Amino acid sequence: MAKYTKILPQLTYNGVSIADITHRLDMLKTVEKYATMYYSVTIDEDATPEKVAEQYYGTSDYWWIVCAINKIIDPFYDWVQREPEVYAYVNKIYDDQDEIHHWEDTDFYQYAENSLEEDRVPVTNIEWKLHLNDQKRQIMLLKPSFVPKIADEF
Repeated sequence: MAKYTKILPQLTYNGVSIADITHRLDMLKTVEKYATMYYSVTIDEDATPEKVAEQYYGTSDYWWIVCAINKIIDPFYDWVQREPEVYAYVNKIYDDQDEIHHWEDTDFYQYAENSLEEDRVPVTNIEWKLHLNDQKRQIMLLKPSFVPKIADEF
């Protein structure tokens, strides 16, 4: 069987030609409704969609299923990054990584400023981006028994 990415149209991203995996994802929108087809896993910060597909599906050829299920459009910023990459990104988008991004109360509600009682905790730009990156480590995977059927549909 030809690799799925060979039959997809190509697009240019940051000067590199890549497969447009969003081309035929309408069927996956339907599949999303069936929660019993998925399970959650926590990945390492150095995991890639290819490594995850290899580990859970036995071949890296199904990396596109991992991306599609988790709505990964931009593999550089939608996927989990290593901590040094997060620091580099924060330094690129913010003047000061230690500047307060927002305030949080004990229930983790966010506020633009502290309260008069000063009962909120400041969260810096770097803390916030590290937190968001850590959340990306929790991904959904299609149960392996459904993968061949999805691949055949595509």
